[in-house]
Amino acid sequence: MSPAGAVARYKERVPAALDRVRAMSGEKLVAVLDMFGAIKAPGLNVLALVVKHSVHHRGQLSSYLRAMGGKVPGIYGPSADTQ
Repeated sequence: MSPAGAVARYKERVPAALDRVRAMSGEKLVAVLDMFGAIKAPGLNVLALVVKHSVHHRGQLSSYLRAMGGKVPGIYGPSADTQ
């Protein structure tokens, strides 16, 4: 997949997924979800896991960029390379 294709897929899928999460009731957020038999946890815990997983991968990507001589963009605010 090209970078442009990745951006297009993100713009196509992520806003709709966020809308579904925002529409979840409190009851749904505390209900136990079965994630294909691998994890059984309340929906809120699964969302927290997804956020932490995303942060982990952003950290990996920024480490790879710097090791390859690239500049790390401001992911969660300015980086040392963008100031």
